[in-house]
Amino acid sequence: MTALTLWFRRVGGLATIAATLVIVGPVQAAPAEETLKLQGERWNAAYSAGDWTALRALYADDAWLMTDKAPIVKGADAIIAYLRRFRDSGAVVRFRFENEDVVAKRPFGVVIARYWMTAQRPGGAPPVRTAGRSMLIYKWQASGRGGAWKLWRDMDNSTPDVPVE
Repeated sequence: MTALTLWFRRVGGLATIAATLVIVGPVQAAPAEETLKLQGERWNAAYSAGDWTALRALYADDAWLMTDKAPIVKGADAIIAYLRRFRDSGAVVRFRFENEDVVAKRPFGVVIARYWMTAQRPGGAPPVRTAGRSMLIYKWQASGRGGAWKLWRDMDNSTPDVPVE
């Protein structure tokens, strides 16, 4: 049993999770954990392509971004503006994610992932490299006949067991 699973049990217990599932409605077609596992790839593809509309669609309106050694950024539009700053300056930014743990119990899902980032700024400066771990909290947002998992809280930190490449 993972630490994340134990946390979910401690926070609400199985009865609370079951009640939430009954209140929220039927389970989506694909298993929620599988859907959340793919969110990092969707995020990376949208960011890499500079597709800010697609990237914005992955975030809840009231999302927070808490990156290592930076002030908190609140709101999806502010997060997109923050994320664009390197790309808009001409930098080439690459991310790689590896999921470590995924738990989804509507209305929330949690992904713990290792990440690596390299940003090459124009002008030949040495690349900026960082690595660490992310805790991504997704919130299920129903709309019309369906719904989607939206990134609601994103916290990144450097950690010694994820070495910079």
